[in-house]
Amino acid sequence: MKKFKFIIALLCISLLTVQCTQEENNLTNDNAPTGISSPSMLDVNNADHYTVDGFGPNSYWAEYIVNQSTTNFLKTEHNEAASFFGMGNVPLYLAGGDGTFNALSFSNGYIVWGEELLASALSYGNAAIAYVAAHEMGHQVQFRDNTIPSGNHVSATELEADGFGGYFIRRTYTSNWNTAASAYNFSQTLAGPNGSSHGTASQRRSAFRLGYLLGDNGTYSNRNFDRNFFYYYDYYVVGGRLKSELKKPASIEQSQHENIVAHLEELHKIYTGEISEEEFLNLN
Repeated sequence: MKKFKFIIALLCISLLTVQCTQEENNLTNDNAPTGISSPSMLDVNNADHYTVDGFGPNSYWAEYIVNQSTTNFLKTEHNEAASFFGMGNVPLYLAGGDGTFNALSFSNGYIVWGEELLASALSYGNAAIAYVAAHEMGHQVQFRDNTIPSGNHVSATELEADGFGGYFIRRTYTSNWNTAASAYNFSQTLAGPNGSSHGTASQRRSAFRLGYLLGDNGTYSNRNFDRNFFYYYDYYVVGGRLKSELKKPASIEQSQHENIVAHLEELHKIYTGEISEEEFLNLN
């Protein structure tokens, strides 16, 4: 009987510990945007979505998501991206629980990550988290400068954010293309149909690859990255113009231009789908 009571006591302590841990991580005031008591109450009309969903009714504001070490890595990459793109302080909020497969960048200057999205990105490796952090920060660049994106097609906002992500990965995370491409594998699983705001998987791959290549030999102001990205993307990656017709933009060095020109046929084939997902991973 004493042994039975002891087991019951242990179970009660265990349940109380789990409950306390959840309550400690469930923050309603200290780590939430002002006046928003639950992630499900966010006005997603003022945000660029990583996926098409908002946050579910069972989501909650959290101090950490997935686990503390993964959250710390996310925060490091978030801050690195903010610094890299010259954004200063960009508050990062965390949504825990069910119905959190999204990351959103809000026009009033903050970013929210969901636990389910972070867990899914982590399954592809830390590089995928770094990439998504840069993609969301790219939207902050767009929010703060009304000349960006300069492209005017339906997918311009998201494809440029993919380009910003590739550029960030190349400049701050890795010069190994296989690692970079693996980071992008996660994102392309979230692509939309042709004509959607997020672009198709092949369109997103080509945007990411172009951003990565732009980062091969140099850095740019945000506006110059935007100009260069859409110059090459619209005129060759999409349009398939001949190399001989492609003049160097004023905002890029000759060596950088030559590097892009050397990859133009490849970029166009990525865009059209002639280069498969497997071939994409094995590019130089």
